[in-house]
Amino acid sequence: MNDSDFDYTPTHQSMSAFLPLMLLGVSLTLYLIFQISSIWNQQTALLTARITTEAPSLQARQKQAGLERLVMDVLQASATDSDARDLVTKYGIRMDQSVAAQKK
Repeated sequence: MNDSDFDYTPTHQSMSAFLPLMLLGVSLTLYLIFQISSIWNQQTALLTARITTEAPSLQARQKQAGLERLVMDVLQASATDSDARDLVTKYGIRMDQSVAAQKK
């Protein structure tokens, strides 16, 4: 055997690392874009849900405040009016100590 039998010369040119790194970079960029858009959509959905739930709760607080004023008026009127006193007795309306302390 001679030395020429063991000489190995590649028949194709070896690839550089540029193409695999570029593909990795592109795929990472696409993944990050997908994640950012997903987070953006979730944030928009949460904001929409917050807005749609705030309106009914605000209306409920306004109605509760109106009912509290009505009950306080009936309670105060019960001192002199027998019909108001009957309502207070029938529905068990009473003033909490904390509310009474705030009114003084």
